[in-house]
Amino acid sequence: MILWPQPDGSILATPQPAHAMIAGQLMRRLAERPAPFEPAVAAAIEHDCPWQAWEMAPEFDSATGLPRAFNALSGEEHVPMWEQGVAMALANFGQLVGLLVMRHGSHIYRLGILGGRIAPAAASLAAMQGYMAREHEQGAAIMARLGMTEAEVAPLSQKLGMVDSIALALCWGQERFSVGGGTLTRTAPMAARIDPWPFDAPVLEVETEALHIPAPFADAGAMRAAWPELPRRMLRFTLSGA
Repeated sequence: MILWPQPDGSILATPQPAHAMIAGQLMRRLAERPAPFEPAVAAAIEHDCPWQAWEMAPEFDSATGLPRAFNALSGEEHVPMWEQGVAMALANFGQLVGLLVMRHGSHIYRLGILGGRIAPAAASLAAMQGYMAREHEQGAAIMARLGMTEAEVAPLSQKLGMVDSIALALCWGQERFSVGGGTLTRTAPMAARIDPWPFDAPVLEVETEALHIPAPFADAGAMRAAWPELPRRMLRFTLSGA
């Protein structure tokens, strides 16, 4: 769950697959059009499919009274979940989409370890490093089957990493965030500038749905009881160039 504290003490909680909806909207509007186009868009929309089961039954964080945040998972927890999601993507969405989801896992681990998004204890690091080694070998085999080269796949992975970072920064409430070689700067709660501007229009609007948590929960039972009836809120963001 991506948690964005609000000034009134409430929390906007965006499931990872919901934030990926924004990534798909952004991928579709890139000025440098990805090719092949539709698989790239599908990969952006589905890149967080490994989180789907986890987000359906959020874990309670007794330290915060909130659902457990996405960046609280260790590598030992995250890697098996991600590998299961990759298998699901390969089975359901095709080899290229599955490959991009697979490679995105390594991207997450390379950035997340340094950026504090995943707990970097020794066992976590070992789990993530093991994943990256397996991804390199398995990814090469998939590229061979697809008849694609690293020079063709790497730009798609880079674009996916960029749109994911933008979507994450928006739903996470970040004021300033590195987004694939550029910078996102928030100008209002629901607006941001991106420099350099990578999209095909001077202004872009994107949206997804989040849960609105009025206040922390007393315990796990209270969270489970309240969860099905939590109000929903559409997050609509306006993006522009610097």
